[in-house]
Amino acid sequence: MDSAQPSILELRIHGIANTPPHGTLDLARGEVTRSDGDGLGSFWTPRPHVEARDKALPPGHVHAIRPDVRREAYSWGAMARIGGLPFGGLLGVVGRLAVRLLWAAMVPFGLANAAYWARRIPAPEPGAHRPPSGSLRPEATAALTRVFALGLTLLFVSAVATVSLSLIGTRCMGLATAGPDSVVPVCARIPAVLYGLARMDVGDRLALLSLAPVLLVAILVAVAHSGQVRFESKFSVMRAGRTVAPSGPPLHRAGFWSQRSGSGLLWAHLGAALGLTGQFLTWTRYADPGLPMPGLPVAGLVVIVSACVFVALRTDDDGVQAITPRWKGRACLGVFAAGLLVWLLACYACLAGPPPQDMPALIGLDLVPALLGVGLFGIAATGLAWRTTRSTRAVAAWTAVPVVATVCVAVVLVTQPGAPLRLLLVALAVLAVLSPAVVVLTAILLRRRAHEGWNGAGPGVFLLVSAAAAAVYSSLLVLGVQWFLRNGESAAPTPLGNGLVGIPRGVPDADLVRVPPVYTEFGTASVVIALVFVVLLVVALTGPYVMDVVRSRGLWIPAAPRTFGPPYGPAVPAWRAVANAPEPDGGPNPVLERVLRGRQVAAMSHRAELAAGALAAAAYVAALVAHIPLIAQHSDTGTLQVPPWLSGLAVPALGVLAATLVVSALAGGTGGGPSRPWGLLWDLLCFLPRSAHPFGPPSYAERVVPEVRSRVDAWLAGADIADDAERARVAPTRRVVLSAHSMGGVLAAAVVLIRAGNPVPDLTDGRIGLLTYGVQLRPFFGRFFPDLLGPTTTGTPPCTGPGWSADPWGGQARGGPGPGAAPAAPLTPERPEPGSGVQVTLMSLLTCGAKPAWVNLWRRTDFLGFPVVGYGVNEVDRGAEEMDRSAYLFAVATHSGYQSSWAYHAALDEVVDRLTPAGPSGAQPAVTQRGEPG
Repeated sequence: MDSAQPSILELRIHGIANTPPHGTLDLARGEVTRSDGDGLGSFWTPRPHVEARDKALPPGHVHAIRPDVRREAYSWGAMARIGGLPFGGLLGVVGRLAVRLLWAAMVPFGLANAAYWARRIPAPEPGAHRPPSGSLRPEATAALTRVFALGLTLLFVSAVATVSLSLIGTRCMGLATAGPDSVVPVCARIPAVLYGLARMDVGDRLALLSLAPVLLVAILVAVAHSGQVRFESKFSVMRAGRTVAPSGPPLHRAGFWSQRSGSGLLWAHLGAALGLTGQFLTWTRYADPGLPMPGLPVAGLVVIVSACVFVALRTDDDGVQAITPRWKGRACLGVFAAGLLVWLLACYACLAGPPPQDMPALIGLDLVPALLGVGLFGIAATGLAWRTTRSTRAVAAWTAVPVVATVCVAVVLVTQPGAPLRLLLVALAVLAVLSPAVVVLTAILLRRRAHEGWNGAGPGVFLLVSAAAAAVYSSLLVLGVQWFLRNGESAAPTPLGNGLVGIPRGVPDADLVRVPPVYTEFGTASVVIALVFVVLLVVALTGPYVMDVVRSRGLWIPAAPRTFGPPYGPAVPAWRAVANAPEPDGGPNPVLERVLRGRQVAAMSHRAELAAGALAAAAYVAALVAHIPLIAQHSDTGTLQVPPWLSGLAVPALGVLAATLVVSALAGGTGGGPSRPWGLLWDLLCFLPRSAHPFGPPSYAERVVPEVRSRVDAWLAGADIADDAERARVAPTRRVVLSAHSMGGVLAAAVVLIRAGNPVPDLTDGRIGLLTYGVQLRPFFGRFFPDLLGPTTTGTPPCTGPGWSADPWGGQARGGPGPGAAPAAPLTPERPEPGSGVQVTLMSLLTCGAKPAWVNLWRRTDFLGFPVVGYGVNEVDRGAEEMDRSAYLFAVATHSGYQSSWAYHAALDEVVDRLTPAGPSGAQPAVTQRGEPG
């Protein structure tokens, strides 16, 4: 074989830290060049002289490149960053900060999308890619998730409408007094630019202020869609491949990463938001005589209900290429048109109606947010039992929980019954929301779903955290503006005469600038959430560690089995100090002590599942103990009296949260370019398709997976070779090793799966290998999204959750109970035959011989890296040395630096060895053997 022509493409894919291309290639910034791509997704290679230099290095050198390898880096991090908005450059720092805060506000929407993919995804029916009816049947959990997402939109609209219509429009701007020197009192903190609104008739004022929630929705749509990263510039070779009928796991289905027709959801959300805004304007004004169209609030309710029905009946493809009925597209546009009409008619009613004698009370602003809060937490509670409930009808029956809870609270708020009936209704609402917990506790006790995140309660965990975040954001906005408007300095009006209206500014009474009680209750619930979360977090995370600290000897956490290290070089003494150390009592060893401390710190961070569960439990407790009883209270017939100290903590707690959000938004922009808030959470949410909430963050994987797949197909097909005869000779010898770090490992797995689900005509087995390091496939993605990346998709043994001890994986590492140390069944030896009924998995797709062409590196000092098969000895997982071999001074390696480790070079050789022979002769590519650690 011609050594001048590399036959192996080593394609490196970075992870959530967004390592720049030169860092991914472990080179200086000026030593790389872009070979293809654009500003969002791009491929990079070493410059020719750098590649020649590194190929001349001895095997095992930090920067050595195999002679038969073409090394590339794929950069996708810009896709998960903040997109540009029109006139964004003119907004300056303040505008960029506002956009980052809006992205942070989208986190509840992203969590709703995560809940959608954490639910049980039904298997496609025969012929589901083109059914006779042209549609798929709605599924209960998908419908509930989308209704929940619509409730989030309406809750945000309610919060902004409360600020604009209630606080500013009716509370901090009074009615004009009669006479030639008429005055309109306003709050001292009202900006002078709004004095024109104060001089208007109340109806005109409210009509103009109703633009605020409408503009909020428009801004959310613009921000969410400013980051569009669709794979539109080129088409992958897979477009020429045959589309197979949908089967197997969702990531194997040909249509999973294709562009979704999400416009239907978008129009439904917009129509419901407009209809609700019109309802807020007209619910009270039609109590005045002489105003037209008295049935408009009912029309707004019809629009909202129609939007709920539409999103519930919408069927996402879940990777099944279904034909959407035309009536659904028309229905969604009809919902939007009806909502727009209701809002415009409401504005007309406000503008044309006679001036009221008294300031109107906007009833809808008091009732709607309260009912939305109860409905959201009711749906979230049912999510705890979606995966545990077996039958489809039983899952659909959980719809009664949010309906019962919302109806009970609605009856209390609207009719204001006496104490006995009120207490009965509130108790019934609490019991309804509490009922799913019984199913969850039963599953935990019986360990029915120990291999799924939170014992199968994953959808509910995501929804509870989403609902809690939305409630806190809403109360943060409303109570923050209320606190601001209650202060200031009074000023007497300047007499203007000639019939002009003067503006006296004064500090209002606390009772005047009041907000709907629901936001105070949201704020109080946020205090409950914070207190419960802190307690549970201490117990779940620090408690076990503290118990081990006070033990008679330090906690011993073993290294990863079969850890490779350098046989020569300056790092050898440190490597041997760790590799040759006895277990707990080997005497003083400074190197081992630092490494062991790193293992202990990493073990604490591995309890992320426990931390998220604690946050969801805190939100659940707040909804049961505080949320529903507080919402149903009245000043004269209170169901539950809030302790003064608790309600007094609400505003300070929300103030601390507001400061934290601003600081995090500012910190997100310190990198000098577009950034994203809360990097880890953001990149995890952006991986998932936007199938539940249209305002959620866009999915970068919808471009990354086809784009990487296109590069793989182009390399294997020899698309870079112009001569047909030479291409026919060279193409069969080519192989690909996807080298993926952290989140890149999930993307690489999706590439392998989608190639099998939609193959090119000349697809050959055994030409793609996988080298992963620092990945979370098994304990995070495999548990949180079982139907996407669980054991039935990856082909790896299932994984139980972290334990309560200081070493959360100690039982699995020691070969105790659980599937960690030794798989109960051998890995799939080869790909199943078509039509055999055997599930296609990632492992089977990578296996064409005795061993899978997959090696995974991990280390116990990595706070985000895990094995993919188990903590015991197996054919896939290998340990990487726990010190940074490329550092000048000794440093404990954590989540980065895998590419410069000795284990990486050995693992690359091992993956290449496991690929099928290169070419018709069956000769393997030349492999440079590297020595084992001495």
